[in-house]
Amino acid sequence: MNDAFIWYYVLLCGLLFFSSVFLTKLFIKYSAVHKILALPNERTLHKSPIPTGGGIVFALLHIIFLLLAIYGLDENFIKESIYKLCFGGLLVVILGVLDDKHALKAKQKLFFQILIALLMIFLGFNITQVTNPLGNPFYINYLSFPITILWYLLVMNAINLIDGLDGLAAGITIITCLVLLFFSYHFKNFLVFINSAFLVCTLLGFLRYNYSPAKLFMGDTGSLFIGYLIASLAIAGNETQFKGLTTFTLLVPLTVIFIPLIDALFTVIRRLKNRQYIFQADKKHLHHKLLDKGFSHKTVTLICWFTTLILGLIALGYIFVDKQIMLFILAFIGIIMLILFFYIYKKELFK
Repeated sequence: MNDAFIWYYVLLCGLLFFSSVFLTKLFIKYSAVHKILALPNERTLHKSPIPTGGGIVFALLHIIFLLLAIYGLDENFIKESIYKLCFGGLLVVILGVLDDKHALKAKQKLFFQILIALLMIFLGFNITQVTNPLGNPFYINYLSFPITILWYLLVMNAINLIDGLDGLAAGITIITCLVLLFFSYHFKNFLVFINSAFLVCTLLGFLRYNYSPAKLFMGDTGSLFIGYLIASLAIAGNETQFKGLTTFTLLVPLTVIFIPLIDALFTVIRRLKNRQYIFQADKKHLHHKLLDKGFSHKTVTLICWFTTLILGLIALGYIFVDKQIMLFILAFIGIIMLILFFYIYKKELFK
């Protein structure tokens, strides 16, 4: 790729950021006029109606600019992968808009999420191997199908569940994408690189209005799209056409988005243990627990951002540090964080 195309992508990133800022501001006005509002209730933290569904802005911008990024690409496989990502992304946007507008039942959302996961498997985005820090990757063969579906469901719903405080999900995603940006640049994976760069740019523009006190919520449209994209990019390295990044497939995103993933896992365990409906919304997630400890909204958001940043820096060690050493570090940190989560949720788990 010559310098002219490099500057073309830099220009796209700049236009994407400013488009996100401008269109997000317009959408706030549009939402207020057309009553697209998140109303306060017993499960929410905001006290007054807030415009919602803003995720449609950065999701559609991301898809449009991805299609523009195809210009100048010679690799047909990457072009095809971008088309596939955009097609799946549009379906996720439609699902999110329907949910934001009509409040779909949890079973309906789950059904459509499974359909989207099946579509992505059909399009070639499937988990064929799992990283082994001690040696060669594990090839999962016939388990690829169910594990890929579970992966999409886990990541999409994890981001959706963590989107409970102003700027929380957007900030965690930006940090995650910056880590993926570094890895994809190091291993020359253009598909992951351009998607990570675009998502950072558009979410930075959105975060200007989503950070506390939020003027706009991303809604399920935004959180589901982010989860879909991260889940897809994390397994894009499984394709034989992509080199280098395959070694770190799943392990990097698993490390960086550990907080939303473990929060989703503990939510499922807690609700099953207490015989609650597994998809029932409540105010017992990690960020709610920290608020109950007396921390402010901004403080809880910054704590989660900072923890994600630390996990992201640790993930970068996969490039520079021996795999066995990284395995020990990850195991140690994982145990510490699990102990903290058990302490936070001990009343619900052991009552």
